[in-house]
Amino acid sequence: MKKFLLLIPFIFILTGCYNYRELNDLAIISGVSISKNDNEYKIIVEVINPKKEQDTSSGKEPDYVIYEGVGKSMQEAFRTIVKESPQKLYGAQIDVLIIDGNTAKEGLEDIMDFFARDPEVRSEFYVAISENDDTLKVITPLVNISSKNIVNSLEATNSYMGTANLVTYHQLINDFLNPYKEIALPSIKVVGNTSIGETNKNIEETETSTKNLISTMGIFKDNKFIGYLTEKESLGYNLIANNTKTILIRNEYENDEYIVNEVIDSSTKIEANIKEEKITIKVEGTASISEVNKKINLESEENIKKIEKEFNNNIEELIKDTIDSTNKKYNTDIYGFKDLLYKTNPKEYKKLVKEYGDKLLNYLDI
Repeated sequence: MKKFLLLIPFIFILTGCYNYRELNDLAIISGVSISKNDNEYKIIVEVINPKKEQDTSSGKEPDYVIYEGVGKSMQEAFRTIVKESPQKLYGAQIDVLIIDGNTAKEGLEDIMDFFARDPEVRSEFYVAISENDDTLKVITPLVNISSKNIVNSLEATNSYMGTANLVTYHQLINDFLNPYKEIALPSIKVVGNTSIGETNKNIEETETSTKNLISTMGIFKDNKFIGYLTEKESLGYNLIANNTKTILIRNEYENDEYIVNEVIDSSTKIEANIKEEKITIKVEGTASISEVNKKINLESEENIKKIEKEFNNNIEELIKDTIDSTNKKYNTDIYGFKDLLYKTNPKEYKKLVKEYGDKLLNYLDI
């Protein structure tokens, strides 16, 4: 009993963090943008500006500060920011990583490796492809911090439009390391005058002249960026990959009449029969009629069944057209069919690859 009592004080003495640091000594990063030109990396970081409530002068300061660094490696580029930043960069609170599309054409190996080796960086931040390298510089209304604005836009587009999915770094590196899966990332583009977008003039009017727009899906082959899907293809991809619950499908009729159906809950399952070389895609869910531009009696059960049938046909057509289109243009398996076939039967899968080679997708019965 005495030993137990004597140990209690030492337990309290030993508690605490060996790597404890004051927040005031850190520059907390909320967003990172990476591009590469002439064999040099350009790193743009968005750092939160912690304003002091008791300091009235800090009210005029911006909510975040942008720093840029250039170097032959990403580590060197980050280190050059030290020349500007009075505090050490801290990456545990990153919300979004934006990769320049032209840079991603060379591959993601260096970027994946860099962030995987940093013990301070958590892996749950979102990753996106950008058509511009100045997305973090755009000053946005409503949500003052640019990276937060991008994250909110990604989540809203995924929830209500279905044309963008949400990919975390953790998910991305798993797909990157899987030899049987290809990568697809949401894309962002800057619309408008970037020189104005970087100033307060961009938020002084009711309509911003420059904005970050969530675009379509950017797709990869062999971990290298190869192009952007169309809006319709992005919708079809996210439906197939079970990345979205809500989409809008329009049944079109003569004289420009239409009925809009809103999918309010959907679930997609993909099954593989490797011996029959067959992939089965099963989509189930619930939809509601959200808009009617057609003279029709919606109290008629017969009419409702007809609308349902047309709606199901449109879903099936969307899925088939998306797969056919992406196979012909890009020949990349962003849907994970090869991964599923391999997991079903590795030996049979290797036989299929030996027989059909890189064109395996074109011979599958889907």
